[in-house]
Amino acid sequence: MIEAFREHIERHELCQKQERILVAVSGGVDSVVMLHLLHHSGYRLAVAHCNFQLRAEESDGDERFVRKLTERYGIPIFVKSCDTRAYAEKEKISIEMAARRLRYNWFAALLETHQFQKLAIGHNKDDDAETFFIKLLRGSGLDGLKGILAKRENIIRPLLFASREEILTYAKEHQLPFREDSSNDSDDYLRNRIRHHLLPFYETEFPGGTKALAESLEKLKTTEAIFRQLLEEKKNQLFHRTDNEISIDKSAIRPLEPKEAWLFFLLEDFGFNRSTIDDFCQTLEASQTGQMFHAENYTLLNDSNKLIIKKNVPASGKEFFINDLTGAVKEPLHLIFEQFPHHPGFSFASDKTIAYFDADKITLPLKLRHWQTGDRFVPFGMRGSKLLSDFFSDEKINRFERENLWLLLSGEEIIWVVGHRSSNRFRVTGKTKRILKITFRR
Repeated sequence: MIEAFREHIERHELCQKQERILVAVSGGVDSVVMLHLLHHSGYRLAVAHCNFQLRAEESDGDERFVRKLTERYGIPIFVKSCDTRAYAEKEKISIEMAARRLRYNWFAALLETHQFQKLAIGHNKDDDAETFFIKLLRGSGLDGLKGILAKRENIIRPLLFASREEILTYAKEHQLPFREDSSNDSDDYLRNRIRHHLLPFYETEFPGGTKALAESLEKLKTTEAIFRQLLEEKKNQLFHRTDNEISIDKSAIRPLEPKEAWLFFLLEDFGFNRSTIDDFCQTLEASQTGQMFHAENYTLLNDSNKLIIKKNVPASGKEFFINDLTGAVKEPLHLIFEQFPHHPGFSFASDKTIAYFDADKITLPLKLRHWQTGDRFVPFGMRGSKLLSDFFSDEKINRFERENLWLLLSGEEIIWVVGHRSSNRFRVTGKTKRILKITFRR
């Protein structure tokens, strides 16, 4: 088994001898054997044990057992006690989900704080089969049905090549003590019901079926790896990235079929679920534009010719005041102020980053803020006021760009949509004596 173990590590490039590995050890046979194999192979190790306080004295016994085990190997140990039931009630999630979230959050903190390169988890081949059926019953796609990966980022599974029976045999041959988890005998959990009833039935009805399933899972893993590679290539073709957003030309996604599936996989990293993508595709087919679709951390905008994805940033209601119309300000944006006497031959630059005003109509302090629903102003060249939202639509300023625009106000009146249009009410006329020139440096 040691040779198969080392071959599995080399084949999947799980870890290197110089790396520091944090080993998750519950005290059960899988984690005990994994720790023995890694230690026997000369890796640099530390152990993490999570006491979920779910089985009273039995949980505390597991902790004592793991502590003694690490003493025997002479390696450091980290232990965390968790009130798993209280956490599950607070978060309104199952005990299983609570335990998983608690331990992986803690593992991640240990990896960062103590600079471990890898986290070793003791999943085996039988766990892989059980996970397949769990995902199948929950309607998963290829990503779920492929089962458990031997390596995902910095999480490795050195025992995924071995069956539970092979692991038990190894423990017996090497006289390795381990703890039995009484909860493994309970049918309260779906995984246990699959382990105790579905898989034995499957093997009875289809002798050799468990082995065939393992082979199928391996093929699904390789198929999914190819799919992910092709998907990354498609993203590189379609995604136009800037510092704060990603855009995709609509003309490039129209030929993709089935469109819902393509867009789901292209956008899944941003947290958009299948339901949101289906809603988005309906607006796409109906040639509607302007709609925004939200995930937890990102927003998708269906603009006229492209899709725009942007990370969510909390709206800022902050205002900035300007009391001096000479010199410059640099926060929240760079504005340069100059004043000139008005004369008939004065030359005006035709540039949206420069605005001219009748200086005597200006009331200090000037104010900079973002736009708000209901804002109105009188665009240069017009007599009547206009909703800013209508002005944005006329100027084809998308909803993401609107969030980043700044308005310059005199009193409570908008005198400039900075970088776009000044107000007609503050324009330079034949009666103007002093001109205020403001230059916006992007």
